Amino acid sequence: MAKPYCPLEDRRLLNRSRALVATCLSLAFAASLLAPLPAAAASPKVVIIVGPTGGLTDTYRSQGNAIASAAAAAGANVVKVYSPNATWANVRSAVNNANVIVYLGHGNGFPSPYSNVEDPTRVNGWGLNRTPHNGDSDNWSSTLVYCGEEALLGNLTSADPAQWQYCGGHNGTDGITPAPGFVMIYNSACYAPGAGETADATQAIALARASNYSYPALALGAGASFATDFNAATLVDLILRNRNMGFGEIARRAPGYDFDAQRHFDHPDVPGAEVWIQKTYAMGRRDYWYAYAGDPLRTPAGGTAAAPAAPMVTGTSPAAEALGIATGARVRAFFDVPVFGVSSASFSLHDSYGFRVPATVAWHADLLRATLTPKRPLVPGEWYTARLTEAIHTRAWGELALREWRFQTAAEGGDGVSATWAVTRQLRLGAGTHTGYRFDSAGRLLRARTYTLADTAGPQTSTLRRLPGQSGYWFHVSSGRWESFWLRLSPAVHLAGAPAPTAAVPPATYQPATDLAALRGTHTAYGFDASGTLVAHKTATVPRGTVVRTDQLRALPNQAGAWYRAVNGAFAGLWLRASDVVFLPE
Repeated sequence: MAKPYCPLEDRRLLNRSRALVATCLSLAFAASLLAPLPAAAASPKVVIIVGPTGGLTDTYRSQGNAIASAAAAAGANVVKVYSPNATWANVRSAVNNANVIVYLGHGNGFPSPYSNVEDPTRVNGWGLNRTPHNGDSDNWSSTLVYCGEEALLGNLTSADPAQWQYCGGHNGTDGITPAPGFVMIYNSACYAPGAGETADATQAIALARASNYSYPALALGAGASFATDFNAATLVDLILRNRNMGFGEIARRAPGYDFDAQRHFDHPDVPGAEVWIQKTYAMGRRDYWYAYAGDPLRTPAGGTAAAPAAPMVTGTSPAAEALGIATGARVRAFFDVPVFGVSSASFSLHDSYGFRVPATVAWHADLLRATLTPKRPLVPGEWYTARLTEAIHTRAWGELALREWRFQTAAEGGDGVSATWAVTRQLRLGAGTHTGYRFDSAGRLLRARTYTLADTAGPQTSTLRRLPGQSGYWFHVSSGRWESFWLRLSPAVHLAGAPAPTAAVPPATYQPATDLAALRGTHTAYGFDASGTLVAHKTATVPRGTVVRTDQLRALPNQAGAWYRAVNGAFAGLWLRASDVVFLPE
């Protein structure tokens, strides 16, 4: 029984056998970037391969003929190897010293829904006829053979006799031998540009597929590898008629290229190469239909095109090292030319603890200005670092060099609660159980530390502020057992000499249980014995929309403040201390 269209054979994704030759191939690729091609022949050689695809083969032959006509009109010597004669022996002979290779047929890539393991003997290559005697039949187990990246590279390791027989002879050393700096084009080959068969690919999956499929060609010294579901006739014409144009610019001019959808990455397997992918609507759905891989500045002639001019930041507000900046200030950056890619991912603001400030980011094209607006007042007396990344670029993909600058806010202002003190202040912690926390730069919990105090304690603190992803206000502890941890402001945790924050404390019983307003963020609930000694605790992050219910509020022996008993969810049977973030809604 034939496999579904564009099947996948087994292969490991990460521990790929290509690692055995990666070093040599990387050096070969690097050398090919430095060495110009020999003098171009009067007629560049273009080879068009059409593999067996059953009832679709005539369509692919028609597309191949259109590509052949465009190539011939541009002065190329065209060689066609079409099913049923597209066997490994015929194809390998045809592509010898080829300048451009175009493959149309079944694609077999990875990742795919058919396996969790990647098989380099069958993926990232060509689906060919086993023999010329079965017409266009594409039964993967009897008439079609996938000659994968190992066959192309000439290091076939498969134990399957069919692979040896139909994809590499008997010694596994007869890989393809195209011309130095050749161009590989996959046209309408499933998986090669990132798209799958039905479900839309994620960006990570599309990047892996496009990277894997481009690897064999680039490792063999190709100048570029393209994968497109749009007819490649125009792309071939661009390559043949623009021998001194960078492949990046050729990629931008090819059918299907979408500037706004473009995403660029370093190639994970070939140093010096990039992978470009994009998700657009075509073929009846949104998916990844076009990809390019290689050095964008390399040219078909083997030279190097001029790099696109990078944008420059002409000014910032606040200025670098500025002092006394208002806590309600916006952060702005001005550019010398129009740029793209300005977003909250490429323009960000961080405090001195590394926490990212929640903010909105906008680009004002008429003013050549990017503006970052914090969603709440900044902390008084705090140093902030603004950051612009390389994701900001011109239309020609000249990328901004990473730019950072810092400024300090005024000592007054803010939200009236947050503060940073030049001299540390003493905290007062009520007797009982407390938990300190550490968070990553996005406010996600990294570690919790719980202690039960027999009496009041007074560690030092340098700041009180809100944290991203966490409710309430937090002290950063600079001494004692919670040094470098954060403690949340509550009736039991506040500045020494300052009044404790108020909380609802009258004892009460709720029948039936009632809802608590346990705000989104990290909370710790506790279990105590009859004397108030800690016997259990649990820390969890309460997502937005979570409802915590309680059946009573009461004071507990040897514990500060008032406590709600939770009756459901992660904290069922444990106690939550009443505070500014755990309370009964009015």
